[in-house]
Amino acid sequence: MDPMVQGQLKEWFLMISTIGLCGWFLYLAAANRRRKQKNDMQKALLDKFSSAHDFAEFMQSPAGQKYVLTFADAVTRPIDSIMNSVKIGIVMVFSGGALASFGNGQRWIVDAGGTVLAVTGVGFIVSAVVSYILFRKLKPSEIRADGKD
Repeated sequence: MDPMVQGQLKEWFLMISTIGLCGWFLYLAAANRRRKQKNDMQKALLDKFSSAHDFAEFMQSPAGQKYVLTFADAVTRPIDSIMNSVKIGIVMVFSGGALASFGNGQRWIVDAGGTVLAVTGVGFIVSAVVSYILFRKLKPSEIRADGKD
């Protein structure tokens, strides 16, 4: 490959990676803000109840049961967190491999960053596999053929 074209590809890759990293930081900031707002809303709702009896009545109503299901579903689905770990691991392995291959031994920092990224991705995948095995051993009745709990 022509060294000039190779240099341009590396520059494009670095530019796209930088834009992606900035987008990721913005996403994390927005997700953190949403989580904080949701927690504040839940706190404000719980503060409205003057006694445990009022809260118990609310929880027995259809609206209260629907409210509990909105945050209970996200907490009680371990398969979703296992799948997220697999997705993150796969993306990190391929991103790290691509980053390490762009370094070509000339830019050791790029090679090192790619290697760390790929190894971290492998760690996510291994963690997901171990979590899945433990989940199956501890809760075999919750896994059905359609993959839903």
